[in-house]
Amino acid sequence: MGERQALLRLEDGAKARVVPFIVIPEIEYDFEKEEMKHTLQEHVEPFPNLYKKKWDIRPAWIDVHPKIQTQKMDDGKLPIGWVFDQLDSKNAAVPVTSLDSTSAINAAVATIAKRDGRGFGIRARIEHVMKPKFKEALDALMAAIGVKPDSVDLIIDLGAPNYEPYADFADALIGALTFLGDLKQFRSYILMGCAYPEAITLDKPGGDLPRHDWLFYEVFVGKLAKGARIPNFADYTIVNPNFTPRDMRRIKSGGRVVYTDKGNWHVRKGGAFRDNPAQMHDHCMYIVGSGKFRGADFSAGDDYIEKCAKKDAGPSSQTRWKEVAISHHIMHVLEDIAKYGAAA
Repeated sequence: MGERQALLRLEDGAKARVVPFIVIPEIEYDFEKEEMKHTLQEHVEPFPNLYKKKWDIRPAWIDVHPKIQTQKMDDGKLPIGWVFDQLDSKNAAVPVTSLDSTSAINAAVATIAKRDGRGFGIRARIEHVMKPKFKEALDALMAAIGVKPDSVDLIIDLGAPNYEPYADFADALIGALTFLGDLKQFRSYILMGCAYPEAITLDKPGGDLPRHDWLFYEVFVGKLAKGARIPNFADYTIVNPNFTPRDMRRIKSGGRVVYTDKGNWHVRKGGAFRDNPAQMHDHCMYIVGSGKFRGADFSAGDDYIEKCAKKDAGPSSQTRWKEVAISHHIMHVLEDIAKYGAAA
């Protein structure tokens, strides 16, 4: 919900510069009842309407979590095929597949690509890229889908690696990608990764976490040969891809504000949120007075931080604070990448 609301509240100018990579998540587990909360049909069915409501018909990449991507909807279709059947015919969404997807998933993506004429995205994970036969596998997948590179979005997904040392990692990745030949043949070329930790281990009152994904990207771009294609930048905002659902009845998450800055996330944290929601007023007052605050007009998230600091808005919920952090983060990243002439 926090991620969806952050996208919804972006200004139109920002929305035009963002293409979200949306993954239909795994089904939540009900720890109290000790069973899955929904059937696959119940879980996936709301997605098309949510997409329309939150993102309208704008472009996005749509993928499905590995745990549910090969399961069948009530009509026997795979989730990726069912979802694209239900989306508005005017939408600009693009399906995503991977080099380790099943032939059934690739067949569904081929059907979508042929019908909609918008090509498709290939999510190539780091383990794919580093294999000697990466190019052969990529060519075979495009041939199986029946789409040429100029209608393919090549998404290099680093996951959440150990980025350091940046220079060595960049050299290895650039070397592996060189075997693909001219990367300008692809419709778009994206370098995606995450540096936000799965768990925040900072002691109160908080501190800085390095944005290794962004810092690595700067080194990577700096090492590219003259005239080489600069990849578009993508990150997982403040959501770690390795996060696993937990029994929140047993966990008292701390109240915190995560604020993206140059090269790091500044985290202001306190005690358990549910025990003292009012702490968020103090956290926001600190951010506003820290010298890092960009002003209420910078993003919808910044606007809420200022209002909460002044107590013109309440402490709300932890979902809202995730939205606030993502809202500010997106706008900061758009500012970061402007100097490279690449898209978000």
